Amino acid sequence: MEDKEYFKQFDIPLGSLGLGTHCFELEVNNTFFEKHGNEDITGADVRAKLNVEHLETMFIFNFHLNGNLYSTCDLCLEKLSIPVANDEKLILKIVSQACESDDSDIVFISENTHLYNVEQNLFEYLYALIPIRKVHQETGTETCNPEMLSLIENAKVKQTKETDGRWEALKELIERELK
Repeated sequence: MEDKEYFKQFDIPLGSLGLGTHCFELEVNNTFFEKHGNEDITGADVRAKLNVEHLETMFIFNFHLNGNLYSTCDLCLEKLSIPVANDEKLILKIVSQACESDDSDIVFISENTHLYNVEQNLFEYLYALIPIRKVHQETGTETCNPEMLSLIENAKVKQTKETDGRWEALKELIERELK
């Protein structure tokens, strides 16, 4: 039951918003990403400030995201904190009949739409902020686990020492052919 209350914050009541700008404070935490279940983001502590400008024929959503996403370091496999700060814009255009848009930043909604859920939008905005390579040194927030780095280095040394003699013979054959 508690989850339902948490997720209600992402429902924006369009029908009750008068013309002008309206502010919403949204909290994205671990519960959010537990529901969306993915491997890249294990948790979050992000504040999303949403300013909704209601005009005659549209709503303009301006998101300001600030906080931390949590993942796993690709190198040492320890918890990794990724600071995020980003602004996104979404336009909801009111039309007589809802239809699809070619632009991901524009959504056509029916004039009968009284509620718009921004949960999926927030998920996509935050997911796009995760770097391809997630390593402590590159985020600048922490350092990798020294024990794990030592194990990795030892594995590299062991691997280079244990070369298969057949590969050396093959290399010699190739070198002779090239001469």
